[in-house]
Order: sequence, then C-alpha cells, then structure tokens
Amino acid sequence: MSVAKGVAVGMEIGGGQTTVALIDRDGCVRERCVAKTLRSRPAVATLDPYLRAIDTILQHARDQNLEVAGIGVSIPGSVDGPARRPLQVPILPSLNNFPLGDLLENRYHLPIQVHTDVDAAVLGEHRFGAGKTHQRLLFLTVNAVVGASLVIDGQLEYPGRQYVGHVCHVPIASTGPRCSCGKCGCINTLISIEAVKRMVQRALRRGEETTLTQRFLNHETFSHQLLAEEAVRGDSLAQRVYRELARWIVEAITRYLGLFEPNLFILGGGVLYGGDLLLSQIRTLIQDRPKSPLWQMIEVVPACLGSDVALIGSIAPFAFV
Repeated sequence: MSVAKGVAVGMEIGGGQTTVALIDRDGCVRERCVAKTLRSRPAVATLDPYLRAIDTILQHARDQNLEVAGIGVSIPGSVDGPARRPLQVPILPSLNNFPLGDLLENRYHLPIQVHTDVDAAVLGEHRFGAGKTHQRLLFLTVNAVVGASLVIDGQLEYPGRQYVGHVCHVPIASTGPRCSCGKCGCINTLISIEAVKRMVQRALRRGEETTLTQRFLNHETFSHQLLAEEAVRGDSLAQRVYRELARWIVEAITRYLGLFEPNLFILGGGVLYGGDLLLSQIRTLIQDRPKSPLWQMIEVVPACLGSDVALIGSIAPFAFV
C-alpha cells in the first residue's frame, strides 16, 4: 500500500473546546474535529472526548491512506517538555502533572510532542508562517494575558522562565500596576486586555467623550475587536489607547532585543484586531529610536496563521515522509 502524503495530528486544548486536526507537511488543515472541554472532571474523564476526537481523525488518515508522523498537543499553562507532561493547566487543573504524553504514546504507538500554546505558536510561525526565513525570532501574543516564546536556529530556547513563558514578567516600567509575580511594571500589566480595559475605565471616570460609551450602554463586552472598530471610526480615546499600546510594545521589544537579539518580532493574539493602525505606530516608534545594529536588523510583523497558529504549530517538530 503506497503512502499518498505524510500528515500529523494536532490537538489544541482550549477553555471552551478542544480542536483535533489532521495537518499536512505544508501546515494545511485537511480534517478537523471539535470536542467539548469538560471542566471539573478527573483527568481521564476530561481527556475522553479528546481521545475520541483523535480516534476519528486517525480513521480519516487511514481512509485516505496517509501516514501519520505523530501527535502534537498545544495546551495552555506550563509544560515539562522532555517528560511531555503538563505542569499547571489553570483551566483544567485535573491535568496538572498528568502523564499525558505517556498515555497518548501507549494508546496510539506514535511519537508525541506536548507544548504550551505560545511555544506551539512560535514553532508554527517559524515553520509555516511569518518566520520561515528567519533564524532568531520572538513571538509575542497579547490576549487576556501576554505570552512570549523564542526560537533560535529552529529550536525553542528557554533562557530563563522569568522572561519567556505563558506569562511575561519582564519589567518595562519603573512604576505601574502590581503583577501576580509581585513586581510592578511587568509587560503583562501594561498591554494585556485587562490593562487596556483599565486605560479605558480611567478615561471614562475622567468624563472623556467616546463612542465606546454607547457600546457599553448596549451591554457589549469590551474586547480588542470592539476597540479596533471604534478606532477605525475615528474615536479619539480608542486611537489614544492604541498609541499607548504601541509605546509599551516597543518598550517590550527594546527589552527583548537586549536579552535575546531576535531579528524578527512576531505579534499575535487579539491585539491584532488593531491591524495596520497598531503596527504602523509601532514601526514609527522604532524608526524614531537611536540607531543601533540591533534596531537596524529587527523586523516587526503580524502572525499569519491566525487562530489556528497553536494547533498547526503543535505538529511543527515532526519530520514528514
């Protein structure tokens, strides 16, 4: 029986649902299956819908005569990579320290990789996305929290968990809100969605006029998308928030340049709803920086794999036939 093409199975564990997909060597999703995330269950019960989804996807591979290179898992929280074991999964604490990699290997007899979502994302962008031609790249994702991950010469780098990980604790301001790590002025306290929400709330308390007020009166939930929509329509407060975000992101880039010297900085997550409005301000601020070799070689680009970035990145380490 001939092999048509190599594929791998990617699994992205999320808060509301988990996606399992058959992904080819070009990073294209060929089949997709969604399983509901069951909270407050023991580990085996939590994993049961995911395993059934993997069974379904593997059957698709067999039906199409595809050879599966392995199973990659993206999970929020922290991970012991060599042991292929989640350490802390805030949304699913029953998986803390669970031998996930061993369970999958024993069940499917395939190579297994387990990564945090932000590590999977940077691997995906490096192999299939915006970072394909770069050797030193840093991925920063801005959603509810800020995550960062670094690739050098195609390999994940762990230069210190106080700097690179699902929650960023690089201080970029001498003062600022206190972070969960105990320090003040960390990246996470200045550019996360909660930080942006605080900026807007302070302006509203000062009585500033903004079209955001009507959106809130309509009981809409604050989000990056809502902010971007009003900024594009010309709302002065929304536009000022983006200027502030751009300033702090450039401060973060400055710190990361000094620490790791990446030549590509990839920005992802909900903050990208700001699109060119945010990126153009970031690039302008970089151009205004004092010239140095590090600043001259840095390029700032948006992530290009979209919402599937961690799913696709989970299979990036596998070698395909």
